Amino acid sequence: MKLTYPKLFTKTLTILFICAATVINTNAQKEQEAPTGNLTTPQEAAFQHIYYLQEDNYKLDSSAMAIIGKGKKITEESKELAIKLKQILDGKGLLLRPDLIPDDPDYKDSLSGNYVFIPFPKILPHIYLVRPTLGKDKVNRKLADYWRYSSESVDIIPQLHREVYPLGSHLLLELLPKGGRKVMGLQSWQYLAILVLIGIAFLLHFITWRVLNVIFRLLARTKLGKDHFDPDIIKKIARIISYMVVAYVVFIFVPVLMLPVGISYYLLASLRVFNTVFAVLLLLNSVELARSYFLKIVELTDSKSDDQLLPIFIKILKTFIVIGGSMYVLDIFEVDLTALIAGLSIGGLAVALAAQDSVKNLIGSIMIYADRPFKIGDFISSGEIVGTVEEIGFRSSRIRTTDSSLISVPNGSLVDMTVNNMGKMQFRRFNTMIGLAYYTPPDLIEKFIAGLKEINMAHPMTMNDRHFIHLNNMGASSLDVMFMVYFNTTEYAKDLAIKEELIFSILRLAESLNVHIAFPSTSVYIESMPEKKGQIPDYNPTELAGAEKKMQEFLDDFRKKYPETNL
Repeated sequence: MKLTYPKLFTKTLTILFICAATVINTNAQKEQEAPTGNLTTPQEAAFQHIYYLQEDNYKLDSSAMAIIGKGKKITEESKELAIKLKQILDGKGLLLRPDLIPDDPDYKDSLSGNYVFIPFPKILPHIYLVRPTLGKDKVNRKLADYWRYSSESVDIIPQLHREVYPLGSHLLLELLPKGGRKVMGLQSWQYLAILVLIGIAFLLHFITWRVLNVIFRLLARTKLGKDHFDPDIIKKIARIISYMVVAYVVFIFVPVLMLPVGISYYLLASLRVFNTVFAVLLLLNSVELARSYFLKIVELTDSKSDDQLLPIFIKILKTFIVIGGSMYVLDIFEVDLTALIAGLSIGGLAVALAAQDSVKNLIGSIMIYADRPFKIGDFISSGEIVGTVEEIGFRSSRIRTTDSSLISVPNGSLVDMTVNNMGKMQFRRFNTMIGLAYYTPPDLIEKFIAGLKEINMAHPMTMNDRHFIHLNNMGASSLDVMFMVYFNTTEYAKDLAIKEELIFSILRLAESLNVHIAFPSTSVYIESMPEKKGQIPDYNPTELAGAEKKMQEFLDDFRKKYPETNL
């Protein structure tokens, strides 16, 4: 069954909230001993801040000690900062796991060499624990025997809190009830809030999609967009943007629900993946929308190179969009992309060997575009392949043959073949030999050739300044007249029609002059047969002696007719 965007959105949103409402808080704190309060290690400082903000162990003063340090005066401001830091971590779905925090009083950061520990270096790089130095005098300064959150971390907590709870959502934290009986890991008001948020999400989608659809349709009907944009793509884009707006609003208000950290983490990560997927769909549909727009433009241009480049550029752009979206999804789940890329590079050689034909075809497509032996719409022939180029893709080119079948030729093979691009022809040629019977008198042959030249000069589609019409050869069974003329057309259909007209004209000229077109034949003379006596000339010495004189007379006449200056 085909899953449409509305069904996908509804099912995804429902599954996310059902998981948030029914999954038991698997990350709930187990029975652990209370912190010592000494804050001697990064683990103790972080654990004390979180431990004393739990509902069963709520001691705000003890939690605030991790913010300001041991022995400092606890103020209302430090208490508020401790609460806000916990809300920031919960709102981002970040769980401080004690087993991942150093339990060494002398722990040093491997990069800086300082007494620093950053719990979430990628997500919250500005929130970190330090072992401070005491004393104002640089000479008498000494290292403290406790850990706490750094001054920079304390200063930036209000700003981060506003970023995690934007658009005034932080005000809801003060209005929502605190504590209460839990059912399956959640309090009753959280279940109600989830249902309210689901209702708001569907109402927001209902309104947003219709408003965007009306706006985009009005824009598509303007002078710029009229008859250029595909209305179906515009409708898809409006719906996708509506889903993204709803997902963003849900993403903002989910932290307000104060769900258990484990649920909050996976729910927020799922929403980020959801938004990433629809962002990729939005970009892909936007590319298709741009394609429909530019197709209308390139159709108006005389050049065919833009028709050839546009599909390749669209495919490359879509590939980069999908790759970028996939990498972002992996980054959401904190996959080490550097290690992944390194692993891919190690296997790159094997992949390259396995895909060498694909790489060859890809390079072939680049060479076709760079060298431009043909373009979309050209009529080409290469070996047994004859047809019109319809598409030039990454791997292959598609050629529509004269019998309407579609041939897919790998570009790697095509660039190695001899391609006759008949689409680049400047004119067409008609070259044939007209065989005349040997008994045709020379004067009549001259008349016939003159008539052929007149036919060429009189026809409106032949090139008068380019032709070759001459008695060219004495064949085995005919006197061959070369008839080579050129047509002012490159179209195959017109070429056939002009040839037909010329052939009929040649036949009618021969008929009017009583010139016989010869056909291949062989004459056999048998000298011993009495009835054939006299058909073969019998030369005697007297006639042979006069042959030299006749030859000289012929040459004299030839030289007079064709003076040396004209040869």
